[in-house]
Amino acid sequence: MQKSIFVVNQEPYCIWEVDLPGRNIEFLDRIDTEYFDYLLKVHAEAKDEKRASIALRTALHHAMETMFSLLGAYIQAPDCVYAWIAKCSNKDLRELVEEVGSSRNDLFTKLNIDRVSWGSVADSVFSFYLPETEKNRKTSQLFASLWNRLAHEYTNNNHVDEYNSIKHGFRIHSGGFALAVGQEHEYGVSPPSEEMKLVGKSKFGTTFFRIESIGVGKGNRSLRSRRISLNWKIEKTIFLLKLVSMSVTNITSALKIANGVQPGKCKFLRPKEDSDFEKPWSYSPGVTSFNMDFDISEDQISSVTKSDLLKIITHEKKS
Repeated sequence: MQKSIFVVNQEPYCIWEVDLPGRNIEFLDRIDTEYFDYLLKVHAEAKDEKRASIALRTALHHAMETMFSLLGAYIQAPDCVYAWIAKCSNKDLRELVEEVGSSRNDLFTKLNIDRVSWGSVADSVFSFYLPETEKNRKTSQLFASLWNRLAHEYTNNNHVDEYNSIKHGFRIHSGGFALAVGQEHEYGVSPPSEEMKLVGKSKFGTTFFRIESIGVGKGNRSLRSRRISLNWKIEKTIFLLKLVSMSVTNITSALKIANGVQPGKCKFLRPKEDSDFEKPWSYSPGVTSFNMDFDISEDQISSVTKSDLLKIITHEKKS
């Protein structure tokens, strides 16, 4: 029997296998690294622009989740990628991604690096891509910066809620919003439209309900909803999806090399121009998120516990 002790974020595990390396390579060989490029091509050419925009946004969320999962496995368990990904929850993955960007993280790693950072991880991923060249140094630097910026996108609460709202019950309304401000001449009366100043606008975006706790007390189960609207540019979504797709290919190649595959049989991808790494962020809708909803204060509601609710439910069943 063969075994591997590995850590998912901060939790240790041990996997036992008859052929651990063989199973790991089998898993890596089956990763479809061109899947997100396929989704990009299909939906970018679709005639239904509104639905295609949501499909592309969903693909970007999914691609980032895949990319960071592969990066997490590369950092902590390159010898049993399939086991690491299977045991890594969404919460674990977001915590790990945040920790990599922290200057004082103490993440366990099987990589031969002094400290886990996006820079050190990128250097390891691209160590067999044109080694000891300026192209190698620059490529590693650009992808490290990209992953650092995407880490903030991936862990952003609005983006987490948007992805969950799309995945679970399709709880979203498609379309962006416009926000303009102006000074009232009379209380409660909007100023003339020509005096309004546009702050931000986008054709593309989503609106969904976020469910939040309200009230105080141990075990409180009182909730409220809040309407959240997000704006995003479809161009940014498309360019990011392309860069994340390339990252998935590169990380998968690095994992294969770490498991004994010859570097010459592995593919590494990058944009032709360095400026393409900045291009997604050149597209901005101005205002990216907006929340305007009813004001519900804690003194307007009653905090209730699980026990309280079960008593009410039981009483209603009997009556």
